[in-house]
Amino acid sequence: MRTPSRATSGGRVAGTGKTGRALLSGVLAICLAGSMALIPVSAQADPKPKPPVIPSKAAVERAKQAAAAKAAQVKAIEQQLAAANARLEQLGVQSGIADEAYNGAVYKLQLAKADAAAAAARAAQAEKTLATQRQQIGRFAAASYQGGGDVAKLAPLFSAEGPQQLLDSAGAAHSVSAAMQGSYLRFTATQVVTNLFKVQADQAVTKVKAATDAAAKAKQAAEAAEAAQASAVTAMGVQRKQAIAQLAVLQNTSIQVAAQRQRGLEELARQRAAALAAKKAAELRRRIAAREAAERAREAAERARDAAEKAREKREQKKHHDKPMPDRPNPGHGSRKGARAAINFALAQLGDMYLWGGTGPSRWDCSGLTQGAWERAGVQLPHYSVAQYEQIQHIDEDELRPGDLIFWAINPDDPGTIHHVAMYLGDGEMIHAPRTGKPVQIDSVYYWEPPDFFGRP
Repeated sequence: MRTPSRATSGGRVAGTGKTGRALLSGVLAICLAGSMALIPVSAQADPKPKPPVIPSKAAVERAKQAAAAKAAQVKAIEQQLAAANARLEQLGVQSGIADEAYNGAVYKLQLAKADAAAAAARAAQAEKTLATQRQQIGRFAAASYQGGGDVAKLAPLFSAEGPQQLLDSAGAAHSVSAAMQGSYLRFTATQVVTNLFKVQADQAVTKVKAATDAAAKAKQAAEAAEAAQASAVTAMGVQRKQAIAQLAVLQNTSIQVAAQRQRGLEELARQRAAALAAKKAAELRRRIAAREAAERAREAAERARDAAEKAREKREQKKHHDKPMPDRPNPGHGSRKGARAAINFALAQLGDMYLWGGTGPSRWDCSGLTQGAWERAGVQLPHYSVAQYEQIQHIDEDELRPGDLIFWAINPDDPGTIHHVAMYLGDGEMIHAPRTGKPVQIDSVYYWEPPDFFGRP
């Protein structure tokens, strides 16, 4: 017998199974759909990548050429700046040469005026002597007349030609006494000398005129050189700013950085030049030290010989009972106090600005500074570097000692072309007034170009 409860229960189970399967299928579908929506994009398949940008060989070559062109432009501008600096330095040198040429023209004008004055004085004195002798001959003539002499033959004395015509007359020598003849001869000689002095005086005046013209031309040349340098400084300053701005664009840097780079390049060049100058100065010190050591050894040997000679003389004196002989003078170096005074004066002018033709008290040119320094030491030097070299003792480079003068010339074999002078301080250094725009300063002897001549006041 069937129980209704089981049948009912079994039927519900069976019915529930179909429905559950249907529900399960729906739930699974929903779950699967939701789970697919939750999968991250990165876990999905990657899209197709974009192709890389690959410049063509032609593009690469064009880029290289552009970079090279830019580098060439940068280099060209840097070279322009270096050339501008060199040009300014050269203009400064030319200005200094013109300044010193003017000093030379003034110096020669002073000499010409002195020669003219001396020639005029000689001519005046000769004219005075001639007048005195003319009076003496007149007295001879009067005495001859009073003594019955033939005065008519003396008439040429008072003509335009004077006694020369008289002496040319064959009969004159027989109409005057021997003493009068002597007076005429002296008169004639004096007249010749007087005429010569007059010619010299005229020539001296002509030289003064020429020297005056030369000084005026030299002054104009110096002024023109100064003006050219000042103009170039202004113009090149503008060009420099423009070039640095171009550098900034080409190098993609600021103007300040470009300017800093240019200053760095210039400083590097200066340091290299300074290193070379220091090397040369060290070599100069070595040669000077070697020369001084040799001199000290020579002086020591001379003192030893002198001492031995004196000892021998004393033995001879004692042996022969002779009177003692006076000591012979022992030659030695002169005092260097003058050089120290000159150096101290020059050092006191450090920082004073250059002025062509300047002789102090606060502005100097090169020869004006050395003139003023050695004047303090009691030595008179002209305001002209060529004349300074001519008037001092000439020495070799390795004989330099503090206070000596150093000269630069256009032609290293011709001291007549000297155009700059400085004072040696020792240790390869010197003090000088360089050129317009720069103060009195201390530099290496080789800061510029090697000097040509050396001298000791």
